[in-house]
Amino acid sequence: MVIACIVVANPASAQRRLDGTYVCRAASVDGKTATCSSPPLVFNTDGSYQILTQHGTYKIIQGRWLVLSHSTKDGKAQIVSRREIVFEFVAGGIKHRVVYRRRYEDTSGTGLELS
Repeated sequence: MVIACIVVANPASAQRRLDGTYVCRAASVDGKTATCSSPPLVFNTDGSYQILTQHGTYKIIQGRWLVLSHSTKDGKAQIVSRREIVFEFVAGGIKHRVVYRRRYEDTSGTGLELS
């Protein structure tokens, strides 16, 4: 399942940065827990993003809403914190919710850890 939001052409505002890789941590379809199959979402320092082969820019509105360019679904994501982003949308008449958490490098050098 690829997640996207309304079309916007401006890069992320300077008020908040989301740089980093975010991975799916929880998903629900029609209120029921679902498998987290959404690919990682990467936000770059230049205000661009990538999810699979989709590239575009992102914008942060009022410090709490995330809008991606090149979207295929209407809506916007809620920025819960710098570590968590929640996408909610309706597809085929069914409500979907996908929670992304930021992935950080493990300082011990043994791999990656989620915050």
